[in-house]
Amino acid sequence: MVGCGGMMRAHIKALKELTSKGLGVFEVKAICDTNEKAAAEAAKEVASFQGYAPRAYTRLESMLSEESLDAVDVAVPHNIHHTVAIACLEAGLNVLIEKPLAITMRAAKRIIECASKYNLVLAVAENYRRSPENRAIRWAIERGLIGEPRMLLWVSASWNMRAWGWREDKFAAGGSWVFDGGVHFADLDRYQLGKEAEEVYAVQRTFEPVKGGVRVTVDDATLAVITYEGGVCAQWLWTRVAPGKQLGFRVIYGSKGAIDYDGLYLQKGEEETEVKSMRDLVGEMLRTLEPRIKELWFPMGVADTVATELHDFYTAVVNRGKPEVDGVEAYKDMAIPLAFYESSKLGEPVRVRDVEELRVEEYQGEINEKLGIH
Repeated sequence: MVGCGGMMRAHIKALKELTSKGLGVFEVKAICDTNEKAAAEAAKEVASFQGYAPRAYTRLESMLSEESLDAVDVAVPHNIHHTVAIACLEAGLNVLIEKPLAITMRAAKRIIECASKYNLVLAVAENYRRSPENRAIRWAIERGLIGEPRMLLWVSASWNMRAWGWREDKFAAGGSWVFDGGVHFADLDRYQLGKEAEEVYAVQRTFEPVKGGVRVTVDDATLAVITYEGGVCAQWLWTRVAPGKQLGFRVIYGSKGAIDYDGLYLQKGEEETEVKSMRDLVGEMLRTLEPRIKELWFPMGVADTVATELHDFYTAVVNRGKPEVDGVEAYKDMAIPLAFYESSKLGEPVRVRDVEELRVEEYQGEINEKLGIH
């Protein structure tokens, strides 16, 4: 395990969950963090369910040279995703890395190419799609329960003036939460709609350039329109500087009805709507799933999304197969929010394929130059 911040603690908790269900498929041999205390504390947490503590390191190079490992789980700041992942791949290790895959498309491409060169598994920790609710939304749309998808709305408007560490720095994070967390929602869009993004247009602002005494160099508000294949339109609003009235919802509309985290809404007449709760929808999905798919999605009944993504990684490594979210899938996910930044900087719509194929890098160019990503 490399990086012992909050997200890796969630991974450790997930390993404990797998172990408790008889799925203790990982032996954690080493933990690495530049903060010696953080590494020691994480090792102690692993020991509580593994029975012994992994060795703690403060230098990645030492861990890679001194340990005999099969795979590595990486959760570090975005600006070193590519350097850490590539070092591990070149050492012959399969890699699971936290989203986003990298800080820029060019950096992500380097990771993918390295994994391909050494024929190693590269998985990206994209856990949102793995929840029973998000699986049920995909299941319902695939079965035409809302008809043909038409529109998708995601709104997250909150007020939070606390500084969020390295995530306030463009050269460490690449962008705000609309990039860091936005890859989750880009992945959900693609996964649930079954369609690829074609074009985006976005406007971004930094309304509060100082938060908690820290200078902010990323946006704190993004408004974007995404056009998906087949003419499906998505509208995103993310901001952390919306005082007073706070909003949060995500809904997908089709030709027959709509679906969100509360459930399924079908239009039965001019004023009549039939509602099925999300609990009922999840139950119906579970009853109709093929046993093989059900066990793949929820091994031994485990529903913790980080636990199931770790088990999926294990399965891919052991079977030399493809993880559900590999480097290519994650590359497409991150292209969508990074296209927002390119569109906002250029002041015009941007084709997502041009971002994927590195033809548009006006915003990312400065990051690539700063980090030596050529």
